[in-house]
Amino acid sequence: MAVFPTLSVNPSVEPWEEGAAFDPTIRSQQEGGYVLTRARVTRIPSKWEIGYYALPSSDKNSIRTFEMDCKVGSDIFTWTNPTDNITYDVRFLNPVSYKMHETAFLWDVEFTLEQV
Repeated sequence: MAVFPTLSVNPSVEPWEEGAAFDPTIRSQQEGGYVLTRARVTRIPSKWEIGYYALPSSDKNSIRTFEMDCKVGSDIFTWTNPTDNITYDVRFLNPVSYKMHETAFLWDVEFTLEQV
């Protein structure tokens, strides 16, 4: 299994967001105004929205190559969460976003990972 590349900078705190990948709740409205609920599944995967800002071109190219090797969200890879140092099996939820950061040599890179 592939491993997310090691980069020269840490992800930014500002766009960092983590939580459940989806809401597994099934709700059923009853005639008396009650709502019955139950879980659709027993396991709720996590998701992380991650951003790297002012990333050097070499790191941006590492992520781009890795994304293409994974065929965007097709392949599973291991990623270590920098906030808790736990390794997760994840995939890209959608294509990685690459935006130039004030100069042609620095990049803002954002992506969402989904636990599998």
